[in-house]
Parts: sequence; C-alpha cells; structure tokens
Amino acid sequence: MRLKRWASALFVTCYLLSLTWGTSAHALKFGLCGNTLSYFVVWDMFCGWQAYDNRTHIVAGDTNGNYYEVREPWGAFTPFGNVDRINYDVSSHLIARHINHVISHTSHAEIDRVYVVQEIWPKQFNVPAHLWAYNFHEPMEKLSYFHLKTICTANGSPIESYPDWFNRQALLTIADNPRLQQASRQATPYYNTFFDPAANNIQNRFQATSDSNGLSTN
Repeated sequence: MRLKRWASALFVTCYLLSLTWGTSAHALKFGLCGNTLSYFVVWDMFCGWQAYDNRTHIVAGDTNGNYYEVREPWGAFTPFGNVDRINYDVSSHLIARHINHVISHTSHAEIDRVYVVQEIWPKQFNVPAHLWAYNFHEPMEKLSYFHLKTICTANGSPIESYPDWFNRQALLTIADNPRLQQASRQATPYYNTFFDPAANNIQNRFQATSDSNGLSTN
C-alpha cells in the first residue's frame, strides 16, 4: 500500500514538473524546436493544420548564370507517402544543413547564390478528380503562389531572410487594417497574444467614436 502511495506521488510530481517546464518554455520561447519531448507539453500541438499545402523548392545559381534544382541525386527520403522530408521543415530550421549536404556532395560550377522558394496552394486541389467534380462545379485549375523565403550561400548560410507566406499575409492584413494597427500598438505582448480587454471595451470604443464625430453621449 505504501509503495503504491509513493508511486502515485512520484507520478504526480513528475507530471507537474514536466507541465511547469513545458509552460515556462512555451512562455519564454525556449527550446520549443530543440527536442521532441517539448511537442507533447506545448499548447499549440495541432497549430500546423492549415487550409493550404506547401512545398519547398531550392534553386542554386552558379557564377556562369546557370540554375540548378538542389535535390539529392541519390534520392530524397520520403518518411510518409511521397512527400520529401525537406517539405516537413516548414520553419526552415534544417534548410541550411540540407543545402550544404547536397551541394557539398555534388559536382557543379561554383555556386553563387541559393534561393529557397515556397510554393503554396489551397488543399482543395489535392482531392481526386471525381471528388472535385462532385463538390465543385468548375474546372480543376490549380493555382500556386510562389514566395521567396531565403537567399543563402553555397554552404547554406542565410544572406537574406523574409517572413514565410503565411506570416506575410498576416502582416499585410494588419497593414491594411487601421483598427488592427491601433490594437497592436496598444496591446502588451503576453503569451503570444495581442488581445487587450481594455482596448476592446465597448464603452471606450463608443466614446472614442462619438468624440471623433463631434457627438456627445449625454
């Protein structure tokens, strides 16, 4: 009986310690991508589910003006289905090692620049043709968006980096929306959120609107 009690106490203690560690690491942005264990204690476990599919294209340009697709000549590793492993690295944490590994083991002229390009398209175009015809009464014409993400040297060291396509769309949305611009300036970042209850108070917003229009609430 005493052994079961000690085992239960040990399990609860380990659970609370791991939960505290995970919450603290998530709040401080520390070690989120460094190991697999952090995946099981962060809050946004399924945040990667999006309405768009993506592929990573790597193009190298040599000093003679020729361009090559940076792809493993020995064959890409496809852990799940037919998608290359490099496409699972959506945050490009390992893209530099991948570029250096392929270029250093292939023969070519001296590489001047390497371009990492995102290809994005709606996932609805991934359905088979018969399901498309059943659900959509229009031709299946796939539309892809191409976005330059990084410019690197031959060893994968980044020279220029840009926000990915998803973050760029979010930034453009804020830039085109005066209300969101004001909310982002007034809010205090905390746990990755810009929600500020004081800035969203209905009475405050009504008062500000009335004052700007020269009206009185009395």
